[in-house]
Amino acid sequence: MHHAPAIRIAQLIYNAAQRRFEAVVEFFTPGIGYPLAIPVRLEVHQQISHRQLTRALTREAQRRGIGGI
Repeated sequence: MHHAPAIRIAQLIYNAAQRRFEAVVEFFTPGIGYPLAIPVRLEVHQQISHRQLTRALTREAQRRGIGGI
């Protein structure tokens, strides 16, 4: 049985000077005692919806660090 990891946006800021969001996305996977923390930067419009931002941050973190988890 495959269990999906729990995901948390641990830190999130909007860097106005760079016009981007900077975050740390944590993945909690069964069997691993600590979260896998992936730093992410996204250059998107500041007015993006919360749902779209969460989805984009999660996808970018998966692309950068966890691949098939």
